[in-house]
Amino acid sequence: MQDTPILSIEKEADLCNLFMKEFGALPGWRCYPEAGGFDVLAVHDDGRQLGVEAKMALNAKVAEQILPGDRDEFFGKPGPDYRLVIVSKITPASAGIARMLAMLGVLVLVPNQYRSRLGDAYSFNFHNILEARGAQTSYGQQYLHDWNPAIRCHVPALLQALPAGVPSPVKLTPWKEKALTILALMRRQGFITAKQIAAHGHNVTRWTQPDGMKPAWLTKGAVRGQWIETEYMPAFDKQHPELYEVAVADLAAVAAKEFSLG
Repeated sequence: MQDTPILSIEKEADLCNLFMKEFGALPGWRCYPEAGGFDVLAVHDDGRQLGVEAKMALNAKVAEQILPGDRDEFFGKPGPDYRLVIVSKITPASAGIARMLAMLGVLVLVPNQYRSRLGDAYSFNFHNILEARGAQTSYGQQYLHDWNPAIRCHVPALLQALPAGVPSPVKLTPWKEKALTILALMRRQGFITAKQIAAHGHNVTRWTQPDGMKPAWLTKGAVRGQWIETEYMPAFDKQHPELYEVAVADLAAVAAKEFSLG
């Protein structure tokens, strides 16, 4: 079956889909949507990471989003090895921003248009952007700048089919991964304890107490010290069904192992 070309780019999600489709096809690379604080976090088998922000129009806002914070390095905030911006076009008005970002170590990439069997289509040119670090390409341009982070971004435990580059995206964070484990454990037991919540690095009051006008996620169970789920529990399992299934399976495997040892 032939690969279907992308014929139009009308929104940031189209840019992300094109990038993930093509960059994810490079040897050793996997693309995680809405991970690490980026629209796309590409991760290589050797551990290298590429953080990508997508915008239809290049502006100062995307420059603010792609660059690390003023004190990120001082506070040891995680970051990727490389940073990249993808946009639908660079205009005379935004060319200066692209040049500024390039001088700061962030490449701005625009998809090329080509003629396909179905009409005009789009494709990125990734030639000579990752083969070396700090060296010059044959075209006189530098390879992607290596930011050399002390701590790399957290990589999701599972590659999920989440949309990238959309307004108010469903992001998978380390906090939410632990929340899925807590939720799976609570449903397996029929309850959860404050000690079990805290053991997964979560603030117990976030689960057991109201947040302003929002009701608490949990309520007291029939047995003292136990908490049970309420209708106000966020649907983490619906947001990330594949990862929730992994959490359920992991708990079942642990229980089976403990039973066999017993």
